[in-house]
Amino acid sequence: MKKMKNMFERHDLLKIVLLGIFLTLVLTWIIPYGYFSGSTFTSNGLGRIGLSDIFLSSIFSTNFFMQQLLFIISVGIFYAILTKVSGYKALVSKIATFFKGKEKVFAIIASLCVTLLTTFLAQTYVVVLFIPFIINIAHELKFDKITAFMCSFGSMLVGILGATYGTEGFVYFVNYLNNYQTVSLTTKIGVRFGILIFTFGLYNFFMIRYIRKVENEKKKEEIEDLFLMEEEKKAKIWPMALFFGILFVFAILGYVNWTENFDITIFEDFHTWLTELKIGDYTVIGYILGNNAKALGTWDLYGITVIMAVLLLLSIIIYRVKLDTVFDGITEGIQKIMKPVLILLFVYIIFVFIYWAPFTITISNWILELSESFNPFLTTISAAISSLFHIDFGYTGFALGSYMASQFGSSFDIGFLIYVVINGLIGFIAPTGAILLLGLSYMNIPYKTWIKNIWKFVLILLTILLFLFVLLSYV
Repeated sequence: MKKMKNMFERHDLLKIVLLGIFLTLVLTWIIPYGYFSGSTFTSNGLGRIGLSDIFLSSIFSTNFFMQQLLFIISVGIFYAILTKVSGYKALVSKIATFFKGKEKVFAIIASLCVTLLTTFLAQTYVVVLFIPFIINIAHELKFDKITAFMCSFGSMLVGILGATYGTEGFVYFVNYLNNYQTVSLTTKIGVRFGILIFTFGLYNFFMIRYIRKVENEKKKEEIEDLFLMEEEKKAKIWPMALFFGILFVFAILGYVNWTENFDITIFEDFHTWLTELKIGDYTVIGYILGNNAKALGTWDLYGITVIMAVLLLLSIIIYRVKLDTVFDGITEGIQKIMKPVLILLFVYIIFVFIYWAPFTITISNWILELSESFNPFLTTISAAISSLFHIDFGYTGFALGSYMASQFGSSFDIGFLIYVVINGLIGFIAPTGAILLLGLSYMNIPYKTWIKNIWKFVLILLTILLFLFVLLSYV
C-alpha cells in the first residue's frame, strides 16, 4: 500500500487521469444518456460502463487517436536522435547565446510563434513538433519549469482558446454544425481575433510577472528536459538551421487550409497537375507519390512525419552520426516519450466512455432548458461541462449541433462563440485536457503546481468573457 501511495505521489498526473476515468465511469451509472433531434431530447437510459468495457476502451482509444499517438512517438524519436547531432546542439546554443540577458524577449517570441501556429494550423499536434526545440533553448537559458511550459505548451492553449482558422477540434466542430445550420470558420471572426489578441496579452502579462517573481527567488525548479543534448561540439549551424526552416515552412504550407480559409487554390491545382502529369501513357509522378498523397493545406499528421524522417536522415548523413547512436536514439526516444503518450491514451479513454454513453448531452439538456430563450450564462456552463468530458471538441458539435441550430435562433452566432472560447478556457485547467496533461507529463510538472500558477489568469479571463457574452447577447 505504501509503495502504491508513493507511486501516485511520483506520478501525480496518472492519479488525476485515473480519477477522471473513474468519475466518468461512475456517472454512466447515475446519469442517463440521450440525443437531440432538433430541440427534442430523447433519453436512452443508463449507459453503464462495465469491467469488460474498460479493457475494450483502451483499444478504441488507440484506434480513434492512433494518428496523434504515433505522431507524438515520432517526435520523441526525432529529438532523441537530433540531440545527439552536433549541428543541433550548436544551433540551440547559438540561439540561447543570442538571447542571453534577453530571456523575457525569447519567452514572448516563443509564446507568440506557438500561439499563431496553433490558431492557424488545422492540425494542433503539428505544433508539438517545435515544442522540444523551444524547451531545449529554454533549458540553455536557465528557465524554470513553469516559464518553459508557459512559453511552449501553455501558449498552445492560448491558440486553442483564440481559435481563428485552426485546431482540428474547431474545424470538426464547424463541420458538424454545418449539418444543421450554415456556419463557417469565419463566423464571428473579428470578435475571435479580438479575444485571441486580448488573451495573448493577458497571458504574457502573467508570464512576465511570473518570470520576475522567479528571478527574485534564490531557488527555482530547473527544467527536467526529456531530451537533454550531448556535449557541444564545433559544427556547421546552417544545415540544421535550414532543416528547421524547411520543417517550419512545410508545417505552414501543409496545415493551413488555404482553399477553405483564404480561397487560395494554387496548392490543390498544383497537386492535381502534378499527380496527373503523364510521361507517355503513365502518370509516373502520381504512382511515385502514392494514392494517399495530399495537396498542401490538406495534410494529415503523417505528411509532416515523412518530412521529419527525410530531414533527420539528411542530418545523420551530413553530421556523420553513427548507426549505433541512431539506434540508441530510437530506443531512448520511445522510452522517454512513452509516459506522456500513455497519459494521452488514458485521457482519450474518457472520450470513448462519453462516445458510448454521452450523459453530457443529458446534462446540457437539464441546464439549457432552465431558460426558454438563449441565456449566455447557462450556455457557458453547458460549454464548460461539455469541454471537460468531450476531450475532442468536434464531438461537441456532433452532440449539441442540432439543439444549437433549432433553439439559439438569432443568437446562434453568440452561442457558437461561447462554445469555441469556453472550450479553450477549460483547456487551461481541465484535469482531462489532452494538450495540458501531455505538456505537464512531458515536463514533469504536478497538476496542482500548474493550477496554483494559472488560476488567477483563468478567473480574470472568465469574468471578462462573461461580460463580453452578456454585451453581445443583450445590447
